Amino acid sequence: MKKLVFLLVAVGAMLTSCDPLDDIYSDLDSVDTPIVGSVDYTLVSDDYDDLGLTYGTFDSDDQAKELIPGFLSDTYPIWGKGSSAFVTYDLYKSNSIKSTTAYTVTEDDYDTLGFSFGNFDSAGDMTTLLMYKYPDAVRGDLVELTYLYYASGSTTEVTNSFILLDSWEMITQFTTEDYNAMDQGYANFSSEDVAEYNISIYLKTLYPYAAAGDGVVTMYELYSSGDYETNLIPYTFDGTSWIAISSVISSTLQFGHDGTTWVPDNTITYTLVSADYIYMGAQLISEPGFEGPADSMGYYQNFDRREGNSAYWSDDTFDVTGTDIPEDMLATAMAILLDNNDPTAEDGQKYLLTYDIYNGTNTTENAAMIKTDGAWVRQ
Repeated sequence: MKKLVFLLVAVGAMLTSCDPLDDIYSDLDSVDTPIVGSVDYTLVSDDYDDLGLTYGTFDSDDQAKELIPGFLSDTYPIWGKGSSAFVTYDLYKSNSIKSTTAYTVTEDDYDTLGFSFGNFDSAGDMTTLLMYKYPDAVRGDLVELTYLYYASGSTTEVTNSFILLDSWEMITQFTTEDYNAMDQGYANFSSEDVAEYNISIYLKTLYPYAAAGDGVVTMYELYSSGDYETNLIPYTFDGTSWIAISSVISSTLQFGHDGTTWVPDNTITYTLVSADYIYMGAQLISEPGFEGPADSMGYYQNFDRREGNSAYWSDDTFDVTGTDIPEDMLATAMAILLDNNDPTAEDGQKYLLTYDIYNGTNTTENAAMIKTDGAWVRQ
């Protein structure tokens, strides 16, 4: 009889409760130690549909940061504070021209950037100028740059076009003779597929000594339905062939649960390019203690990490950033670079920087930086 009474009570309780799982979730939410999970997740086509992304890609990382937290809350509803997720998604990165500007480098520009001979003499020099002159440029901005360039014992005035994609890139353009060599009767292509294929073959002629990992951005004219349009195709060399880089790339963001919702980790990963070393070297070469290391970095485009060498980047602290926070030599250089590359970054912005070093062999190191009270410091 006792068993029957107990059963009736249990059934009655179930009938009077809207959803017994609500009570379970409530208990889970009230405990001091929430359920903590970790996942690596790659979005699939159905996920993009659920997020209202009909083309199956995000338009920007910011859009991903806005939409993915809600997706994670729906997918992992009982995970709480301390949970983490690495989410991989397709990102559309336009390779089209957004704006065009013409600029001629002035004597003041050369002086300001430390080019004492009044000219450029390496590929990274023009990038240094563009980063200095156009700090607020966005992807797709194109600059037709006229400058003095020293090579083979003489200085000449040249004009080249540069476009900002993931970084500033010089554009390879084609003459009528180039189009003819690519089996075109006119100075244009009439098919995007033919253009992509023929250019990939022709690049082997233009760059016979390319090494794996080299890249080039090409620009060509397309004639279609009675109209002309200018198209860009970035390529990378895989050691054998030139491969066109797709506008859709795979990207990954890390998210963490703060106890209330999922929030993106704002760390920006960045690998230094030649222009970065040149810029830091020019800014630090006159600072006490930095003369030799800065000169070496600007020339070799890496950090010398051989302890005892005159160009050694040590862990001693210096305060040359105009702040009251002394930092080691590497962090000082990185702070100067980030102030230039990301001058509008807000406090709390994080960077994971990968940079080239020489310690007897060529390799890389990483530096984690965060902006705190208006200054970049080691994280």
